[in-house]
Amino acid sequence: MDDDLSLYGDVGDLYDKHADAVGNPDHPDFPKFVDELQAFAEAGHADAARALGEELSMPGLGHRPDEAYKWYYIGLSQEGYSVDWDDRNHRPPYYCGPDGDFRNESIVSDLVVMLGWDRVRQLDQEAAQWMAERGLSGG
Repeated sequence: MDDDLSLYGDVGDLYDKHADAVGNPDHPDFPKFVDELQAFAEAGHADAARALGEELSMPGLGHRPDEAYKWYYIGLSQEGYSVDWDDRNHRPPYYCGPDGDFRNESIVSDLVVMLGWDRVRQLDQEAAQWMAERGLSGG
């Protein structure tokens, strides 16, 4: 993909352009849509990071739970959700953090259960490092 995102407009334009592939991991254009969405996310667009998490968490050929979790961490932290690990449930693999914890979101909670706490903690570190390298802070 071209590094000049201005050629693609905004994330809404991207959704319009790939309307048939949105939410449809088995669609032949889905990989191109995800690549373009990822370019927006990597450029620091929180809405694209969250959307990428959503797309990658769907069952089907595009299902990548590790990446989905990481993009949710990045996107939701930019929207003000907490990313600090503060489980108050103490019943792995089920996590329950304080109000505002991104892991309490339904789809993210499902990913936590699917991936397990050890893997999620690794992904937390990877996402935090990715953000720090780009000067992003969140949650």
